[in-house]
Amino acid sequence: MNNSDTKWSADGKTIPEIEQHTKTKHLLTEQYVTDLIYTLHRTGRRGVTNFTIIDGFSGGGIYNDRESNSIWFGSPIRLINAVRKGYLKSERTYPLNVKFIFIDKRKEHLECLKNAAMSQAGLEQLSDEQQHTFKSEFGERTEQCEFITDEFENKVNYCIFQADNRKGHSLFFLDPFGWSDVSMESFRKINNLNKSEIIYTFMIDFIKRFIYDPKWQARDTFAKVLETDGYFDLNHFQTLDTFGEQAEFRNEFMRLFRSRGNAKKIITFAMMPKNNDRVLYYLFHICNHLRALEVMKDGSWKFNNLNYQYHYDIYGFGFKAALFYEDNQLDLKLDINQDSQTACIHRLSKDLDKIIHNSPNGISFQDLCNKTMERNPATRQQYFEYLSFLREAKEIEVIRKGKKTNSKKLENGDIIKVSPQPILFNMRGYIS
Repeated sequence: MNNSDTKWSADGKTIPEIEQHTKTKHLLTEQYVTDLIYTLHRTGRRGVTNFTIIDGFSGGGIYNDRESNSIWFGSPIRLINAVRKGYLKSERTYPLNVKFIFIDKRKEHLECLKNAAMSQAGLEQLSDEQQHTFKSEFGERTEQCEFITDEFENKVNYCIFQADNRKGHSLFFLDPFGWSDVSMESFRKINNLNKSEIIYTFMIDFIKRFIYDPKWQARDTFAKVLETDGYFDLNHFQTLDTFGEQAEFRNEFMRLFRSRGNAKKIITFAMMPKNNDRVLYYLFHICNHLRALEVMKDGSWKFNNLNYQYHYDIYGFGFKAALFYEDNQLDLKLDINQDSQTACIHRLSKDLDKIIHNSPNGISFQDLCNKTMERNPATRQQYFEYLSFLREAKEIEVIRKGKKTNSKKLENGDIIKVSPQPILFNMRGYIS
């Protein structure tokens, strides 16, 4: 929820209308959480069994959808359902224990969530804040919801304590009203948890109206809350309406998150109205581990042809992934009128070829991914496909446990080396 005018009545009779960009954000997040539970719960002999999921700005959990003339469930309902889908998909027999914490500063919003939204979603049993255990052919699933009426900033330490005390994995879904609702100190605390991640909305459409105004009264607050001293050279910004300014602003935010928010991995999406070049807000996915970033990419491609826009380097329909903040190349366009797969591989070749050639002793697949995954929209499978192409072209060889391998599915420890007698890389035939 990111509109301060969005309101729900306690009885659920007054609910806001859902906007297209919010629907897309909900679908992307729901898909990601499903895939995350599936991936982590089934990892190894006994995967992750404890999850703590915090929705820091939950709202009332239900909207009117004019497009379909029906109701649309908000993030709390979708988070619960996504966990259940991921658990069933994993088909593992050991238990899953999940605690959901829903926070909103308005009591009537949480009352709407508990009494109207959860009831219509068939989740009313979870409204009592007690633990509930559900048995199935795959084992037991324990769920508990906690509802807190307060500002998220006032409950950050409590949420971190809960996540740390419960162990396992934690996800913070933060869709605030404005830029001042989550401080850089809070980001830093969350990122310092060993197994945590954040999905965060930043409303650039709101702040662009003020940031270039030298008389902006909240300028000092902006610098204090987000610790921006030394960042965002405001002399570069005029209106934040041009691509160059928006890209620079986004890149500075990523740099800020890395250095002062202790973010290890970041991927971004820019949400834009249909047929409009104006970025409404950036969706940041911040995580500690490469696998979480890979899972987010996998899910994002499933929405490639929605009539809604993401932003990578320049505007266009379709999937656009993160621009790594040190990379200044602005030459990739993916849209529904071209082969996104081809464009993605084209970008991937630029990221990988130079690194491989500059590693005479070889580089592990894991290191290659760590160096490049934030630079391009490619999934792990697309890495496999591109590296297989290079191997078939005899440009590279892959060494696994001291021996060459032709496996199409690479392992993290595999060493990728330039072939002893390589042909000069020429991707034109592959990417045309």
